[in-house]
Amino acid sequence: MSLTVPASAGKDRWSGFVEPEPGLSIPCTILRGRSPGPKLLVTAGVHGAEYSSIEAARRLTRMSLDGLVGELTVLPILNIDAFWQHRPYFNPRDGKNINRVFPGKADGSPSERLAAWVAGTAMPGMSAYIDLHCGDIIEALLPFAIFPDGHDRSRDLAIAAAFPYVMRSTAQGHSYRAAVNQGIPGVLLESGSCGLWTDESVTLIETGVKRIMGKLGMLPDPGGGTPRPPIYTMKTATAPVAGYWHCAVSPGARVERGAPLGVIYDLAGPGEHRITAEVSGPVIYHVTSLAISVGEPLVGVAIE
Repeated sequence: MSLTVPASAGKDRWSGFVEPEPGLSIPCTILRGRSPGPKLLVTAGVHGAEYSSIEAARRLTRMSLDGLVGELTVLPILNIDAFWQHRPYFNPRDGKNINRVFPGKADGSPSERLAAWVAGTAMPGMSAYIDLHCGDIIEALLPFAIFPDGHDRSRDLAIAAAFPYVMRSTAQGHSYRAAVNQGIPGVLLESGSCGLWTDESVTLIETGVKRIMGKLGMLPDPGGGTPRPPIYTMKTATAPVAGYWHCAVSPGARVERGAPLGVIYDLAGPGEHRITAEVSGPVIYHVTSLAISVGEPLVGVAIE
């Protein structure tokens, strides 16, 4: 099964809406090069308030066809209800995080059905897959690329994006993992913080995608090569209690093991719960929200 568009779409560029299921329409653009070649799927808006990534995807739909080889499919807003409602993280249709339920279930909840459609309809036949993200409304972060640990082709694409940090991940339930499980290289790119978008954060994502397209042979090689960066893993501190979260670090700062990351204050009374770093390394992201619940992420530190 593959993503199809109307026969009237034309040879070069088609923009319109596709329906993963009745009553759910999401925007889609397909760009076709002058000659056949690799097929790349780019998604954004898995989290509806991650605006840098959504804007980058929108700009990709307008890119010139000059030099393009193969086919680029862009789904810029998967979580369309969250986009209209300015909602972070979750799908308003069922309260689930879509990027934790891949490869989804065709007979499951709305988020599981959407993930199943992406994995079962949009991904098949693709040569590679890129999922675009950024810091959600309560996340401050440095730009980074993620690839599934142990998958060399995905690692090479993540490196090609030329982001400041490249992360390996063993996490399940993510979109790029669903791609790799089908034999399709998959990566995730993140740039931008706190639901805000700037030209700088958007351009980094847009350029990163085009660099990956160059690596795939879909666009001319930009030249200059990409130096191999260190490959990191992410160690995330989570909240042991609920309360008021006061973060003491910023993205880019280096922390040593045992250093203070912040304090969670009890909602009532003088209780304080100090959070310290379990590892040494640069801070990649932290949650900016004052409100924090048990088990929620607080600070992510990169370790080699």
